[in-house]
Amino acid sequence: MKSVWKHSVARHWQDRASRLIACLGLGVTAGSCMLGLYLVADMREAAWRQAEQNSLNLLTLIEQSVARSVEMYDLSLRSAAAAAPRADLAALPHQIRDSALFDSSAKASGLGAILITDAQGRLKAASDPAVASDLTLETMPSLATLRGKPGTGVVVEGPRQCLVTGRTVMTLSHRITEPDGSFGGMVTGTIELAYFQSLFAKLHIGQGGSINLFHMDGTLLVREPFVAANVGRSIAGGATFRRFKESPRGTFVERSAIDDAERLYAYTHIAGVPLIVDVALGTESIRAVWLPKAVTVGALILGLCLATLGLTVLLQREVVRRAAAEASSRAANAELAALAATDSLTGLPNRRRYDEVIGREWRRASRSWSPLSLLVLDTDHFKHYNDHFGHQSGDVVLKALARCLEETLNPLDAIACRIGGEEFGIVLPGASAAEAWSAAERIRRAVVGLQIPHAPEMGGIVTVSIGVAHVVPGAQDTPEALFAEADAALYEAKRSGRNRVRMVEAPVPDRVPALRA
Repeated sequence: MKSVWKHSVARHWQDRASRLIACLGLGVTAGSCMLGLYLVADMREAAWRQAEQNSLNLLTLIEQSVARSVEMYDLSLRSAAAAAPRADLAALPHQIRDSALFDSSAKASGLGAILITDAQGRLKAASDPAVASDLTLETMPSLATLRGKPGTGVVVEGPRQCLVTGRTVMTLSHRITEPDGSFGGMVTGTIELAYFQSLFAKLHIGQGGSINLFHMDGTLLVREPFVAANVGRSIAGGATFRRFKESPRGTFVERSAIDDAERLYAYTHIAGVPLIVDVALGTESIRAVWLPKAVTVGALILGLCLATLGLTVLLQREVVRRAAAEASSRAANAELAALAATDSLTGLPNRRRYDEVIGREWRRASRSWSPLSLLVLDTDHFKHYNDHFGHQSGDVVLKALARCLEETLNPLDAIACRIGGEEFGIVLPGASAAEAWSAAERIRRAVVGLQIPHAPEMGGIVTVSIGVAHVVPGAQDTPEALFAEADAALYEAKRSGRNRVRMVEAPVPDRVPALRA
C-alpha cells in the first residue's frame, strides 16, 4: 500500500513535470515565433525607412541641381525681358546692344541661345550671332500665352525640337511689356533635355528605379533610364500624377503610369517653375534588401523551435548581443562624425567645420545679397603665458575662452570656431558692421571680466584682440579675402596695444578704454 502511494506521488510529480516541460516547450516555441516575427517586421521597416531616406537625399540633390540650372538661365531671361523695351538700347549698335541684353551665364553647358522677338514673333535679337535673322517664333504656344495673359510669369514648354539646333529641349519664356503696358514680344531660351539626362544618368538609382522630370501638366520631359518613346508622354490621368498634385513635396508607394511597376516615390515641385522631379525606387529592390534575411531568420527560428530551451536562451543572448553591437557601432560612428568636426580641447567646431560654415554662409549671403561678418580673435601674449605658466595652464585658458564665447554669443546668430592655436573665428551671418563690432566688444569685455591672471608685465590678466571684417558678397569677393581683412584688422588691434577691437575699412573709435589689471 505504501509502495502504491509512493508510485502515485512520483507519477503525480512526473505528470506535473511533463506538463511543465510541455508548457515550457510551447512557451519557448511561441516566444521564438514572436521573436522571429518581430525581427522580420523590424528588418522590413528598417529597409523601407532607409530606402525612403536615401530617395529623399537623392531627391534633394537633384532638386538643387535642376533648380540651380533653371534659376541661372531664368535670371538671364528676366534681365533680357526687362531691358528689351528700353529705347536707348534699341538705338545702339548690335554688338553693344546684345552685350547689354545678354549676360555670359546663358552660355553654360546645355543652355541654348536667348532670343528676343517682337509682338508678332519675329526675331529682334539673339545672344548667338549664328541664329538666322529671319527666324520667326509666331507658332510657339508660349507667344500666344504671354500675349493673352499679362500677369503670367515664366512659361515652360516641352519637350520640343529646338528651331535653332534641332535638339530636344524645353523652353522658358518671359513676356516683354512695353512702357505703356502693351505686349511687346517675348524673351525665350532653351535648355537641352540631354543635359538633365546626362545629370540623371550619373546617379545610381538601383534595379527597377527611375528618376523623372515632369512638366506641371503631366508631360514627361526626362527619364532615367532613358527610353526615347517615353519622352513627351503624359501621365496626367495616372494615379502617380494625382499624388504629385496633392502637395508640393512627399513620398508614397504607387504603380507607375508608364510601366505599371510598383515603386516608392519621393517627389518635389521645383520652386518658381512648373516642374516636378521624382526619385522612384523599385519595391522589388527594397524587398530584396530585407526578404532574404527574413527567410534566413525564419528558418533559424523554426529550427530553434524544435531545439531545446538552452538553444533558445543562447539565441536570445545572441540577438541581444548583436543588437547591442549595432547600437554601439552606430553610437561610435556618430561620435566619430562629431569628433571630426570638433576641436578636442575646447569642444568648439574646428578649422574643418569653420571652412564648411563660412563656405555655406558665403553662398547664402551671395544669393540673397545679405551681409556677412567675421571676427578673428587672438589671445594676447599667449606664447608668453605658456612660457610663464606652462602649456597645461594655457590649455585651461583656451577652454575658458571657448566657454566665454559660448556664453556671450547667441548660437542662432553666430558660429564660433577654433581655427588654430590661440586663434578663434566667429562667423556672424546677416550681421551689419555695427552689430559685428558690438559683438566683438561684448566678447572683449567678457574675456576681461574672466580676470584670468597673467604675468604683471603683460597687464596682469588675459585679454584678447579682435579683428572685424564685414562684406555683402559680390562677384569679386571671396571668403579668403574676408578672412584676410579680419586678420589684418586683428594685426592692427595687436599693433595698437592689444585688448582692442579693430576694423580695417571702417575703423570705429574705442568706445571703452582698454582694461588692464
